[in-house]
Amino acid sequence: MDAIIKNLVDKISSYDIFNNLFPGIIFCIVVERTTRITFYTGEIWESLFFYYFVGMILSRIGSIYVEKFLRSIKVYNKETHKKEEFLKFAPYSDYIEASEANPFITILNETNNTYRTIVAMLITIIGVKLYDWLLYDLINTAQIAVRNFLFLLICLLLIMLFIHSYKKQTNYIRSRVKKYVKSKQTEVK
Repeated sequence: MDAIIKNLVDKISSYDIFNNLFPGIIFCIVVERTTRITFYTGEIWESLFFYYFVGMILSRIGSIYVEKFLRSIKVYNKETHKKEEFLKFAPYSDYIEASEANPFITILNETNNTYRTIVAMLITIIGVKLYDWLLYDLINTAQIAVRNFLFLLICLLLIMLFIHSYKKQTNYIRSRVKKYVKSKQTEVK
């Protein structure tokens, strides 16, 4: 059993820990302590996998919705007297090239993604707290049909979230492949 645990721990990256596991644990603890909702299953392994999954959902919310929202914000620049993007990203091809030359950029990006996940976690905690505060009593006294509808709605929202995540990751992989193929064609010439 120790060998299995060691093998599993060796395969978990710092990215997985800081963007999936820790936010999932923090989210579940805060929600359990501030609402009537509980997540603990009684089994440590079940709980860890559940926390990881919750963290993965939070990370996807951050990647798809929080980042998109923050990129859409325009702020006034006092020096140029123009509105500019709140978040400015380097062109992706430049990021790939720079991160290959300087691996520290990848670490900085992981940290950046952790911040984005924490923002998503805090927004989601507020949403869950509002649900608990405003709707829990209404839904708790409603018929079984309402509970079933709510369950199906949550499932559909998760499906949409992971479809968007899958599309974003596919585009990411495609752009990496495109960059590689382009660099190989340049070497041949």
